[in-house]
Amino acid sequence: MDINACYQQIKAMAEFANKELGQNYLTNPKIAEKMVELLDIKPTDNVLEVGAGFGALSVFLLDSHYKTITLNEVDPRAVSYLDDLVEHARRAYVVNKSALKLDAKSYNKVIGNLPYYITNDLLEHFFAKCDADRYIFMVQKEVLNRLICHENTADYGPLAILINYLGEIKKEFDVGKENFLPTPHIASTVFSLNKKAKQTIDKYQYLQFLKRMFLHRRKTIYNNLSLYLMNKEKAKKILNDLKISILTRPEQIAPKTYLSIFRLTIC
Repeated sequence: MDINACYQQIKAMAEFANKELGQNYLTNPKIAEKMVELLDIKPTDNVLEVGAGFGALSVFLLDSHYKTITLNEVDPRAVSYLDDLVEHARRAYVVNKSALKLDAKSYNKVIGNLPYYITNDLLEHFFAKCDADRYIFMVQKEVLNRLICHENTADYGPLAILINYLGEIKKEFDVGKENFLPTPHIASTVFSLNKKAKQTIDKYQYLQFLKRMFLHRRKTIYNNLSLYLMNKEKAKKILNDLKISILTRPEQIAPKTYLSIFRLTIC
């Protein structure tokens, strides 16, 4: 792959970046190469790139030893360029649709520089509906704080709790604003998530449960659980069985305890 030509194209197209799509193009190939190295692609891997743009990560992905690679992009201008990029590549495909509409169950490794305006929706979509073993995502720095936080903190919520169940999340490195065009207002961070070996619950159902537990953050867990179950007595019994005070608030409950509550709701 001609990396220099790819990055010249990226810089040329940055002038026409679509703000509505949250486009800030990565212009530093060293960062892209490092992200792809972190994905640790093997010859048996089915790889998905989310928001491929004009190929900043794609040129390095296509140079790896993979089973299949799918480049996802919603911007038709970029799709045309990506089609040319994969024309002579083996088992490489371009999918022109919203990443939120992708059936991602067949991919075991996922990577992407996520569009800022739908970052949270994308993370929920892939973590709840995808069965990948490893993810490498670039997000705004403030987003990562919401993913690695703990109970009794302001940012603690459903996605952080789901991630705790899924596996090990790790901050890999920061990426300065100067590495993008147009220049964003805030710096970015690359993080990894490795899936735990065994998962026994429906992740999507669990996320919906967690959202309901945090729907009214100022209410007690008893109030939120009662509304979710539409049964005050069952809610009280579950909390009593787990020795949780009915006055406890959602942000005070540890991830492992939420998992126990959820399992009791589906008994």
